[in-house]
Amino acid sequence: MKKFAFSLLFTFAVVFGCNNPNPKIEITPTIFFSIPQRIEFTVKDSISYLKIWEASFEDDRLTVLKHSINQEDTLSNATLRQHFKKNVDAFLKPFDLRDIDSTFTFKEEYFQSDLNFDYMSNGEKYKFFGKFLVNKQNFIAFCFHTPIPFDNYSESLKDKIFNSIEIR
Repeated sequence: MKKFAFSLLFTFAVVFGCNNPNPKIEITPTIFFSIPQRIEFTVKDSISYLKIWEASFEDDRLTVLKHSINQEDTLSNATLRQHFKKNVDAFLKPFDLRDIDSTFTFKEEYFQSDLNFDYMSNGEKYKFFGKFLVNKQNFIAFCFHTPIPFDNYSESLKDKIFNSIEIR
């Protein structure tokens, strides 16, 4: 009887307790991401055009920002690209940057910038990894901060988060 009870308890745990350990988090109806472990997010949505998701993993920090924007439909793609680059530059301005690496990708429906750099904060060295996405409705920034030296745990965590980003 004990074996049957244990077996039944194990079955319930598997069926009801192990549902999708990496739930998708919806940033917009077309952009999702997941994290490789269960963790509580702080969500700040006090302003109608700004929403922020924050989470800490040991010494690492993830922040996702969604800023709703209104672009004129008449703006050319070249003008939108210039605005996007200016927004990324404005984001970088407050950092004491070292060793910046960035790429820009322009597709019809959205623009993307992937970047990483080292910076100093309160006398400590950090590594920043970012993925910025923009379309006519939203500017979204995925920001991952980790102390230097950048260890295997942090690298794996960052890779899993950034590889989980889906754009539909």
